[in-house]
Amino acid sequence: MHRSTITFVILALFAASSALAISPGDDLLIAGAARTNRWSADLYINNPGATGVTVEVWWLNRDSSITNPAPESYSVGAEETLILDDVILNEFGLNRAEGAFRVTTTGGEVTANLIVFTGAGGDSGTYGSGFEGIPASSATSAGESTTLAGMVLTDDFYTNLFALTGANGVTMDIDLLDPNGNLLDTEQVVLSAYAPWFSSVENLWDVASFENGTALVRVSAGSMVMLGSKVDRLSKDPTTVEQAFGAGGGSVDGIFQFAIYDDLGFATGGNLEIVDAVVDVINGTFVNYDKVDGGGVPECPVIFQWGLDLTPTAVEDFASGVEYAEVYPPGDDFDGGTITYTITFTVNDSDNLGFSGTVDAVGSEFSGLDTGCNGTFPQMELYGGKSK
Repeated sequence: MHRSTITFVILALFAASSALAISPGDDLLIAGAARTNRWSADLYINNPGATGVTVEVWWLNRDSSITNPAPESYSVGAEETLILDDVILNEFGLNRAEGAFRVTTTGGEVTANLIVFTGAGGDSGTYGSGFEGIPASSATSAGESTTLAGMVLTDDFYTNLFALTGANGVTMDIDLLDPNGNLLDTEQVVLSAYAPWFSSVENLWDVASFENGTALVRVSAGSMVMLGSKVDRLSKDPTTVEQAFGAGGGSVDGIFQFAIYDDLGFATGGNLEIVDAVVDVINGTFVNYDKVDGGGVPECPVIFQWGLDLTPTAVEDFASGVEYAEVYPPGDDFDGGTITYTITFTVNDSDNLGFSGTVDAVGSEFSGLDTGCNGTFPQMELYGGKSK
């Protein structure tokens, strides 16, 4: 730690977004789509709200060497459904293309569903799959995982997997598990921002054949949504395989940036890591200029490291307050002392992307220049947001 009368930290928090239940949102990701001599698709966008919205539909080519077209914009009235038949051809002029869709809105939230069928728009086409638009806020993010059941590779059926990344790309490991949960093979995939990805399971894992497998997808950086398609080799008709996803940010586990503010607007901050719903590490700084003498001068102009002596503690325990003592040894012109911290916070139930609470501190055993660090500090406000 060091002594300062002017130093403070301003911390930019990561905004904690949320999504409604099921799948409405203002930024929806549909992981797979194509128009070929076999496949075509219609896009349905429903506005469930009481006011009109502006919708932009983005086509994202899987081939990164092809420049993506500009988004198409539409107005969708209250409780109306926008229906875009053979959307890749009619809206983007592409007779053959493979990729994914992103749907963004202004003025409200929508749902989106892509109906995929065989026949490329011909009268003999047969319907096979419906791909739901998943809110970007519900994407599987760093430190989280998702599963897709129904993986198969036999003489009669095979499974394709599709993914679409978020704004920061993704690094993900895709495990193949047998019905007993045993690992058969794994593959790592790294993608850039808003990059569509596709793989047949026969090209993804080095396993000759399997039935009733499960894909366990573990994300270590960025975010993505994924879906699968189980295809009948004889009829070519697909059946949708959905990933597991929640209404918000998924698991509480991850790394959170935080800031603590005093009444004067000064802030110090840091980060904490949650592993298996346990606060495993806190690295932060603490300074409180609100503790002043009779003349309005800060009594304790010292910046302390914070969290070093906290033992791993369950996240739920912080709802009622966690108290621990941080001992600061003497050094240079600092005679040492102890601050007993009480940290209280709750994580947002809706999305696990942010938390808020308070920090209380009581100093003792300080002497010399730092005598003013003894006693009770004014309570500070604590805010945090998930960074990965």
